[in-house]
Amino acid sequence: MDKMVYNLSRHVTYRIARLHARLDAQATEILKTHAKISLSEWRVLAVLTNPSVETQKDVLEAMGLDKGQISRTLKRLEANRFINLALSEHDHRQRQISLTGTGDQLVKKMFPIMMERQAHLQSGLEAGETDKLFELIEKLEQKSGHLTISDGKTYK
Repeated sequence: MDKMVYNLSRHVTYRIARLHARLDAQATEILKTHAKISLSEWRVLAVLTNPSVETQKDVLEAMGLDKGQISRTLKRLEANRFINLALSEHDHRQRQISLTGTGDQLVKKMFPIMMERQAHLQSGLEAGETDKLFELIEKLEQKSGHLTISDGKTYK
């Protein structure tokens, strides 16, 4: 009987997971060194620079992460005085979120550093490859939504 060989390096999910781990570790080190914040905290602060992101629900929609993780991150950011949380005047189930002066200063400090990192990563790509990469990621995100395999079960 032929031995089956499973070549992980040819599997999209493995390669993406490996790249994700490397990029997260690098970003975490940069943020720890320059700002003493976590990657999830940075991502929330960065998302809050978008004027249309005003509530916890907006942050959830913009980031697509777990509600519990976002809630814990918001609590840490509030405890460290990087954001203000207040009940929404329009919907008391929602909390309005805004950057404090300290939070705004931190974003202004870290934004150029994180953009320098992005520029470095993209410098390895030729013209048009970044757009193509985003197109391919979009296709993978769409295909990852629902999967029905030969056992008849559907997985989300």
